[in-house]
Amino acid sequence: RRSPSPPPRQARSVSRSPSDKQDWRVGRKNGGDRQEDAPRADRADDGGSAPGGDPGAEVDPDVSTKVIDGAPNRAGDPTWLAEIYVPRPAPMRPGTICVRGPLRFDKKVAEEDALRLAKGHKKGGYKEVQEVRNALRVEAR
Repeated sequence: RRSPSPPPRQARSVSRSPSDKQDWRVGRKNGGDRQEDAPRADRADDGGSAPGGDPGAEVDPDVSTKVIDGAPNRAGDPTWLAEIYVPRPAPMRPGTICVRGPLRFDKKVAEEDALRLAKGHKKGGYKEVQEVRNALRVEAR
């Protein structure tokens, strides 16, 4: 027959220094400087300019747009989507918000989406970007 409670645990006598502990998320000592720790706007591939490399197409220095690879569809076809990083509106805490367009099967269409999102921000700020994004979603159906 077993006893009603297990025996008390014994303390481990092995002590580790903080430098020996591994970061459980990445399996690396001390976590290191990871790209994920940087703000997303700083990781933009095109440095904040509009897609297509048109130097005159930059809308606002606080706004950056880019076209990223999306998840392939079930048939394995590649997809792309537009992203725009815009400053948060005044009542919210400072920072940026990423607004993404719908998945596209043609990279040029995703680049056009990015331009439309940027023009929407120039026209009416974050609210207009949301409206443009919603219109793009309806068109993509």
